[in-house]
Amino acid sequence: MNNKKPFIAILCVFLACNLMFAQSTKTVIEKYNMGEQAQQEENFYLAQQYYLEVVAINPAYSQAWYKLAECSYKLGEFELAQNYLVSAEKYEPSNSQYLNLKGKIYVSLGKLTEAKTLFNDILKKYPNDVEAHFGLAEIELYEGRYSGAEKQYNEALKRQSNNRNALLALSLINAERSKFTEAEKYLKQALNYFSGDPEVHYLAAVVYSMKGDYKQAENQARISVEINGNLEKSYELLTTVLYKQGKYSEVLDLSDFLISKNRRNATAWYLKGIAYSKLGKTAEAINVWSTGLNNQPQDEIMRMAMELEIRELLTVEDRKRALWSKFHVDNAKQYNTRYDGAGAVYEYQRALLLDPMNYEARKAYADIIELNGMYELYLDQLNFIKAHNISSLKGKSLTDLTDKIEAYESLLSQTLAKKWNVEPFYLDKTRWNIAIFYEDNTSSFIHADTNNLAARACADIFSGIAITSVKTQVTPVSGYGEAFKNARINNYDYFIIVSLSEGQNDLTLSSTIYNGRTGLEIEKNNFYSTGNNRFSTVLRRFRKSVLDKLTVRGKILARNGKTVLVDLGKSENIVKDAEFHIVKKGAIQTSDNSFGLFYNQSDLYGTLRITNPGEEVSEGVIENLGFYDRINIEDEVILISLPSKNTNQAAAIDNVPAADENGNTVVKSEIKGQSLINDIKKTVEKPSVLELLRNIY
Repeated sequence: MNNKKPFIAILCVFLACNLMFAQSTKTVIEKYNMGEQAQQEENFYLAQQYYLEVVAINPAYSQAWYKLAECSYKLGEFELAQNYLVSAEKYEPSNSQYLNLKGKIYVSLGKLTEAKTLFNDILKKYPNDVEAHFGLAEIELYEGRYSGAEKQYNEALKRQSNNRNALLALSLINAERSKFTEAEKYLKQALNYFSGDPEVHYLAAVVYSMKGDYKQAENQARISVEINGNLEKSYELLTTVLYKQGKYSEVLDLSDFLISKNRRNATAWYLKGIAYSKLGKTAEAINVWSTGLNNQPQDEIMRMAMELEIRELLTVEDRKRALWSKFHVDNAKQYNTRYDGAGAVYEYQRALLLDPMNYEARKAYADIIELNGMYELYLDQLNFIKAHNISSLKGKSLTDLTDKIEAYESLLSQTLAKKWNVEPFYLDKTRWNIAIFYEDNTSSFIHADTNNLAARACADIFSGIAITSVKTQVTPVSGYGEAFKNARINNYDYFIIVSLSEGQNDLTLSSTIYNGRTGLEIEKNNFYSTGNNRFSTVLRRFRKSVLDKLTVRGKILARNGKTVLVDLGKSENIVKDAEFHIVKKGAIQTSDNSFGLFYNQSDLYGTLRITNPGEEVSEGVIENLGFYDRINIEDEVILISLPSKNTNQAAAIDNVPAADENGNTVVKSEIKGQSLINDIKKTVEKPSVLELLRNIY
């Protein structure tokens, strides 16, 4: 009997270990399955939690590492995805599934050459690997070759005639190019094979929305949410489609439903606000957006929509303005920590547009002006503070302000403006009239009506620039023809058609500039940005691209012999020895098909060289062209050149025209970080349809 006791003990231990192992295995499998379920519902954060628990129990579970990489890839965390994939490949180094994801990560990181090599190597070893064709298709899209991408998806379809992802991708690519007959052909095949798949019905709603068939889009979106009530993006798309049909009450109900499920859903807050705005309930719209921004403060599209309404609705004295302008003051401080003066100026200006009485913003903006040597404008700011912010100043602060005003008034008692008895504040410096138009947006699935908002924002960013008058039309144009007609009737120098496409973490502002007199296309640009402040970044770059090509123009205000006073100064980056042509009043017109100006040589009266630049006005010496003196007050002056020592220096002011009479940029002013932005643009800019395609896989 004694010999049996050790045997029984060993048997019990063995059984206990087996039971513990079985329980552990069951736990791993259960958690892995729960992770997959969460991933299918696009709850990637929860999915990652389960997968991390799996690898904590079993570090050799390569598929869990792969799933972690997949989730990180979907969330745009490409470096992290790469790290997880390294752990997966440690256990299965030749798994083509892992290699394909590695290639897609390479694409997202801008390593297109490495990605192409990897996908081609996979196809050499596995000729029928459709995922590798999908990867090569993404590279084609990054490089702007839609036909090349279509070829790759067709190669995948040849190998699997009912491949869901290939069918949907071909439908989306054709829809993006407005080839809707082809798009619907592939879409119908996908719906026949995969009816009941919520993702397929969601993408069907996307395609019909791109076509402008909102009734069909609504039907497909409703089917998607009926099949899977947890698919948030289908509800968002349904809400957007209802908005496009003018069903604003339903938009409000669905937005509330989405917000009840996720208070951080920026799309729902935005849609609820614009629905209120369309119903004429602007105050409610502002309140909704304000609450939404408390939950998602970095949603710049929603913030811009709110700010445009605030400035039209609320009185200047409304105390809520200070609360909303604080965001821009804080942003300006962040720019200052990065030594980005231009960024700080932009944010302080935005703060003051919202709340002109904001003492902190006004004081900081004034200090920047003083630092740049614009003392007359600095004195104006001090006087404004004294007139409107006296309650914020007490004791020493008030004494210091009063002393500064007296000191600068004494210092500026002999300015050019006073010498010539001119009041700069009342000068009409407008030289350029520009219109901004937009076409109806049928393909925005994050923020509705983004083209409308982009056009308004593009016009708004020129606020406060005396040289330009930029206006936009509230309603969309049907196309180029209507835009040209409106521009020509209203005598605009140029008109610009803009559009905005956006992904979850990036956006691209596209603009095409036309001559308002001839209608000829002059320049086309795409401005891409990612990360925080991306909307303000593309707006600033857009503004700079326009101003860089506008000729510096002014007019003669007064004359005393060979000396004249012109309405240009340091605020337009004018320096001593800048040279101008003097042209007969009213004789200048824009060049037909390029930037720059045209005038008859018979209307060229002489030249001007600046001898004494002031802030808003400057003195110069004129030289007659020909025997007779024909130069008069109000004749125009147009920039020929700046002295060579100034042309390569960064200008202090980047929000004024910067070109010579031929449209060549002569004032070099860079937005801080511009070279970095250009590098990013070259490496990771992608068409908006690519994000939709990635969600298919």
